[in-house]
Amino acid sequence: MFSIFRDADQLETVESQLAEMLASCQDAYQLATAATFGERDAQTAGEELFALDKDINRTERAIRRELLVHGTVRGAEVDQGLMLTYMSVAKDIERIGDKCKDIWELAEMGANLSLGDDADELAAHRAHVAELIAWTLDAFTTEDAEKVHELIETINADADHYDSHVVQFVTSELPSRFAAPRALFYRYIKRLSRHLSNILSSVVMPVDRLDFYRREKALDAEEEDA
Repeated sequence: MFSIFRDADQLETVESQLAEMLASCQDAYQLATAATFGERDAQTAGEELFALDKDINRTERAIRRELLVHGTVRGAEVDQGLMLTYMSVAKDIERIGDKCKDIWELAEMGANLSLGDDADELAAHRAHVAELIAWTLDAFTTEDAEKVHELIETINADADHYDSHVVQFVTSELPSRFAAPRALFYRYIKRLSRHLSNILSSVVMPVDRLDFYRREKALDAEEEDA
C-alpha cells in the first residue's frame, strides 16, 4: 500500500489528483451510459463528456510534471517504486475515460440499449459498473486492502460473464444493428472494469506486479507470512 512506500506527507497532491481523476470518470461514465440508454441527447452528453475527458487528460499531464519535478528535486532519495505506481494508476484512469467515450460513441451511431428484451439485464450491468467505479474510488483513497481483494475477485468473475455475452452476440443471427452495439458494450465495460482492477492492484501489489494480481503475492499476504 502507498503508506509503506512513503513518508506521511509525501506527494499528497498527486494522490488527491488521482482521486479527482477517478471521480471525473464516474461523471463521464454516467454521461456516456445516459446517452447510450436513450436518457440524454447524444450530442449534448458528448459535449459534457469530452470536456470531462480533457480535464482528465490535463490532470494526467500535470501529475507527470509534478513527478518529474519531485524526482529531480529529491534525486537519489526519490521513491522510484511510488513514482512508477502513480504513473501506472494515472494511465489506467485515463484509459477509463477513453472507454467512456467508446460507450458514448454507440449512442452517436444510433444505438439505444434501453430497447429490447434484454434491457433490464443491460441496465443492471450498467448500474453495477457505476457501483464498481464508486467502490474503487473509496477503496483506493482509503487503502482498504480487504475491499480491494473483494473487488478484484468480483471484476474477474464479471469479465468471464461479459466475455460470454460478447461471444453470444458475435455469433448471433440477430440483426447487426441489435447485436453489434451489445457485443461492443459488453466488451467496453469489461475493459473499463479491468482498468479498475489495475488501479486497485496498486493498493496491495508490489510495483513489479502492478496489473498482475495474484492474492498470494499481495503485500498484505507477504506481511502475514513474515
